Amino acid sequence: MESQQVKIQTTTTNEFARGFLMVIIGAACLSTKAIFVKLSLQYGVDAITTLMFRMLFALPYYLFVVIFSSKIHLKHPLQYPWIKLSLIGLSGYYFASLFDFIGLQYVQANLERLIVFIYPTIVLMLGAWIFKRKITWIQTIATCTTYIGIFIAFLSQDFALNDSKAWLGIFYIVMCAVTFALYLVYSDNLIKEVGVVAFNAISMLIATLAVFIHFGIKYGIHLTGYDYHVYIYGICLGVVATIIPTLAFAKGIQLIGSANTAIISTFGPVATILMTYFILNEPFSFLQGVGTFFVLCGVLILGLKGHKAQKNTEENKQISHT
Repeated sequence: MESQQVKIQTTTTNEFARGFLMVIIGAACLSTKAIFVKLSLQYGVDAITTLMFRMLFALPYYLFVVIFSSKIHLKHPLQYPWIKLSLIGLSGYYFASLFDFIGLQYVQANLERLIVFIYPTIVLMLGAWIFKRKITWIQTIATCTTYIGIFIAFLSQDFALNDSKAWLGIFYIVMCAVTFALYLVYSDNLIKEVGVVAFNAISMLIATLAVFIHFGIKYGIHLTGYDYHVYIYGICLGVVATIIPTLAFAKGIQLIGSANTAIISTFGPVATILMTYFILNEPFSFLQGVGTFFVLCGVLILGLKGHKAQKNTEENKQISHT
């Protein structure tokens, strides 16, 4: 009688630690996006203009990567899943960003970050529904803990329930969370198929093209005449809030998967709340402090225990043929 073991690739402790660190760095840098957008909007530009400058100043890096990176081989372009890459790029970096930037025109930056971070739950549910991925007990506890924190911090926000503009902003930010969750869920397999560098660069270039077309239809070719602060914040959006986090998140997804990446990235609202207090002078209340504590606890739970649970889950997938 023959026994055959199907080998399943597992994540080592070192890889999980590296992935955890990458996601924390990515979340911290991405959390600056709301700050730079708010600062830019003060100078009379709208959401699509701010988004255009973000993509414009990130574009040279991604062009350089596509042209010169040894990890991307475009000699056989038909081998790439272009339709999937296009849809993922549009979902994660065109629609999600546009919805987010529009929402920021109506709500405070710290509220925006709190609402956006409903996406980890959406990622877990979509992963379980579409790809039949098991939700581990560690992921459940970590998610519940972080959402308790987000809810407590949400209670501290001051906006009128009859403020239609505020609710419009909340609607757009929820749509941002949904489209970004779709991006994360479908990124897993694509990253494995084409590699981190290729996935990152190509999906960003596709999204950039969509942003330029949108801006061109609305305003034409009009890149001059803005206040110099708009260009400075555009550079910050392009480098700090785009290039660094996209690389960090892509590497994190590769090492620890989209579900864990989504949960750990709930560190983002904590960083945003602190920055809005010190940079935008938005208030920091006791409830925000309590909520921040719960979010940090949820991230730490997954960071300290997540690898063990993930490894056990992966090992249970080993199939024995006798």
